[in-house]
Amino acid sequence: MVNFIGIDVGTSNVKAVLISEEGHEKKVAYRKNEPLYLGASKVEQDMTVLWDKVLACITEVVAGENTADILGIGLTGQGEGCWLVDKDGKPVSQSILWSDGRAKDLVDDIIKDKELYDRIYQQTGTQPLTGTALTLLLWSKQHRKDILDRADKLMFAKDWIRYKLIGTIELESSDAGTSLLNIETLAFEGQFFDDIGLGDYKHLISGVNKSYEIAGKITPEIVAITGLKASTVVSYGALDVIATTMGVGAIHNGDICTILGTTCATNIVTNQIEPGKENTRIEKHILDDLYIDLKPTMSGTTNIDWMFKELAEGLNYQEVDDKLIKMKAVPSGVIYHPYLSTAGERSPFYDSNARSSFFGLSMETTKMDMIKAVYEGIAFSIKDCLNFSQITEDSVIYLAGGGAASKAWKQIIADVTNLTVIVLEGTEFAAKGSVMGMAVELGIYETIEDAAREMCHANEMYHPIAENVVSYEAFYELYLTMRLNFTTLWAERTKILKALNKGE
Repeated sequence: MVNFIGIDVGTSNVKAVLISEEGHEKKVAYRKNEPLYLGASKVEQDMTVLWDKVLACITEVVAGENTADILGIGLTGQGEGCWLVDKDGKPVSQSILWSDGRAKDLVDDIIKDKELYDRIYQQTGTQPLTGTALTLLLWSKQHRKDILDRADKLMFAKDWIRYKLIGTIELESSDAGTSLLNIETLAFEGQFFDDIGLGDYKHLISGVNKSYEIAGKITPEIVAITGLKASTVVSYGALDVIATTMGVGAIHNGDICTILGTTCATNIVTNQIEPGKENTRIEKHILDDLYIDLKPTMSGTTNIDWMFKELAEGLNYQEVDDKLIKMKAVPSGVIYHPYLSTAGERSPFYDSNARSSFFGLSMETTKMDMIKAVYEGIAFSIKDCLNFSQITEDSVIYLAGGGAASKAWKQIIADVTNLTVIVLEGTEFAAKGSVMGMAVELGIYETIEDAAREMCHANEMYHPIAENVVSYEAFYELYLTMRLNFTTLWAERTKILKALNKGE
């Protein structure tokens, strides 16, 4: 019997998952994460607290197991942000997370500087965004240079956990490739840092490795704490959305993986990229010859959580789902735009001023009409993300994330996108994806195709309903027209708020 542990360092939860070589989730241990919301769009993480939670999860999931059967640990987690340590491997500050919006003004300035904007976008394949490591390094140079100067290495969430497990600091291509590397060569180019004003901080960048490669073995200290064997290996791991794409079996050109989580990330697998092309954000797939056109919105199931708190009080998820299934598409013409984050939106467009709204309310509008509009609004956002992407006639959407439990929502997504939706056995797809490449590296499977065939098991399939497709297509055009025209209104709202807050 062969098992693996997949560690998922999420924004809301951290998890350790015991996964069999057949891909079945045998045990899950989790701890609620504790990101620090400090106001003014500032979101940070105590790195030591995070490690303590991960270690507790590992210890729990290993308890009672035959550790001789556990061959390795795969890593995945939230991406981007700014995670800095000194020469002793100790944090120089709390990490700044991907969802932090403090660099908004800096990003707005970069956007105005077309030459700088294009240089960053074409180099990395990712637009300058508020929460990327690159943006936060630039912001740190301006606003907390003393902290930046004390730092010796930059890392990402799962890199921090790997360092604590094996004692060495390295980067890997899916995380580092988002904003630090040449996305086509996956190499760090010092001249790029010189060009954008970070030349004094090139030492922060470690060696870059492939996601599925083995980074090393766990330290004696970890052996003593967890009871794992000294032979247990740890992989370099991958950004959570990339690992999830692998974990659902989206390993071919045109495959789509949509993660209905805190971030509603729609990932389109592609074998061709054009860095800097409008409406694209290119990330490295775990497989060597593939990339992902990543469209991660700022708010996914956050909209659903807000809706249950403010609109569906007294109802549970199943009661709402049962009602939604019986309702027609856009039952009273109400449209919802799902831009709840105080940092605005980043995909499929960037606008730090973007905010949510309902459109089309009347005296006849019911609470359930508004509730359904929230689910539909996120589905419209997914369709918006698929525009300008290299999907094919064979494309299907593999759904992952907590939101995939809703039958009504799965059908809505199929109808809105006019694509077949597939849901697989299990829930911890990022953890599974983190160990699939390792299973090949260790010789359990010969190829990733073999691993996906044996470890990914389809449970449900939803086909578009023709009548609903027609209705949703008409309302999507309105949704998109409104979204495009809201730009000036969002900006005016921000201008008014700034003036009032300044007493002007």
